[in-house]
Amino acid sequence: MANDIPRPTIETVLERITALGQNLDERINSLEKKFDERISAFERKVDERFSHVDERLGHLDSEIDRVASVFYSTKSEVLALSADFKVLRTQLKEVLPVPQAS
Repeated sequence: MANDIPRPTIETVLERITALGQNLDERINSLEKKFDERISAFERKVDERFSHVDERLGHLDSEIDRVASVFYSTKSEVLALSADFKVLRTQLKEVLPVPQAS
């Protein structure tokens, strides 16, 4: 009974192995192509997001520079105002009478 089954020739086996290899090559190439496409799309998205982040950081740098400029000019104005008040206080002490306890 087991002898009734026809056995493939070595050529047939080699042809099947070759066909299987070609099929696997095609599938692997297809997967590589899909993988490359997805990686490329991912890289484009990452590059786009990084460019947006760079743009935002550039705006943030400009804004920080502007705020720092306003801060330093305000600080110098406050220091000048403080010096003016010290002079005014000294002048008022010289002009105004000393309050007396009752």
